[in-house]
Amino acid sequence: MAALTFDAFAYAHQLRDEGFTERQAEVLAKKTSEILQIAIESAKEEIHSDELATKRDLRELDAALKRDLKELELTFKRDLKEVELLIEKSKNSTLLWMFTMLTGFAGAIIAIMAKGFHWF
Repeated sequence: MAALTFDAFAYAHQLRDEGFTERQAEVLAKKTSEILQIAIESAKEEIHSDELATKRDLRELDAALKRDLKELELTFKRDLKEVELLIEKSKNSTLLWMFTMLTGFAGAIIAIMAKGFHWF
């Protein structure tokens, strides 16, 4: 950032050239310099305050993100358990269906063979 400089001597000289008395020019230059110094200090404090607020905001945002991630992780784990249970149920019902179909086919084959070989 460029430094802001105020040349009070040159300002007072310019005021004298414009018709101010020596005393008026000196007082006006001195007061203008003081006002500028106060404005610069105030701006520095405001920038520092904004930086602190930004850092605090970032810490709060970080904490909120960590909470959200933890919540998402817990939700994901719960949903994963539900999916695993559904897969297990589907696997069991599929095995039961396959066993039933296999028994049915075996019975049908035996019946066809019994009919063909006149076993009964």
